[in-house]
Amino acid sequence: MDFALFARSCGAAGFTIADPADCGRALEEALATPGPVVVQGVVDPFEPPLPAKVTLEQAAKFAKSLLRGEPNSQKIALTVLGDRIRELV
Repeated sequence: MDFALFARSCGAAGFTIADPADCGRALEEALATPGPVVVQGVVDPFEPPLPAKVTLEQAAKFAKSLLRGEPNSQKIALTVLGDRIRELV
């Protein structure tokens, strides 16, 4: 759903950020706009979410473990995914 378009149709301001380079400009415009504002970020649906408690270094090591087929790598992946689902619910 296009939340920014919906906000504009309701009389509020709506901004869509499709490129991370546009974040600063869009946020400045949103903060300078009087009244309600919706800022929508477009994300790649094929980019897996990275739980906040997993660092990039840990994610890289985990990916290497999966590629090497190390024992328990699937169990670790399911645990990380389960933790992320519990955080969202």
